[in-house]
Amino acid sequence: MKQYSKVRLITDRYTEEGANFGDLGYIIEVYADGNCEVEFSDGNTGITFAQLVVKPDELKIMD
Repeated sequence: MKQYSKVRLITDRYTEEGANFGDLGYIIEVYADGNCEVEFSDGNTGITFAQLVVKPDELKIMD
């Protein structure tokens, strides 16, 4: 996982935090333990609706 990569969330684990399965976001930080901080925002408005630290196996890199 690399900083600024576009990713898709592939878990329902963060629904209560505002991010749902299939949401797109960008990695804004990769931590030493491998976890990634991801910002999820509305594609039309650019408004952030969730910013979470997630495990790399909960993300799919989008090209």
